[in-house]
Amino acid sequence: MSFVVKKLRQAEADALEAAIWYEEHQAGLGEEFIYEVDRAVRALSESALRNRIRFADVRRAAVDRFRFYGIYYTVRDNDVWVLAIFHGRRHPRVLQERAEQGRV
Repeated sequence: MSFVVKKLRQAEADALEAAIWYEEHQAGLGEEFIYEVDRAVRALSESALRNRIRFADVRRAAVDRFRFYGIYYTVRDNDVWVLAIFHGRRHPRVLQERAEQGRV
């Protein structure tokens, strides 16, 4: 089954914020982070149902090479909605609030 992947603006902002942080610590690492995130998001179009549900109906896909980061998303019909892209140590309340606001 193939899905259409859509990202909330907040999720795009998450990725950009993390990329800036990585770039400030090592030149070129921010660009690599964005590449890995984009690759993981594109892969969801074919593999969205492979990842287990973490809470409610939110799933997490890992970001290769940046293993502590995850793509948090929900699946609705034929759409994948990316809610957040952030470090696993962030407080889960932020993700829960987005999931509640982002009901699609």
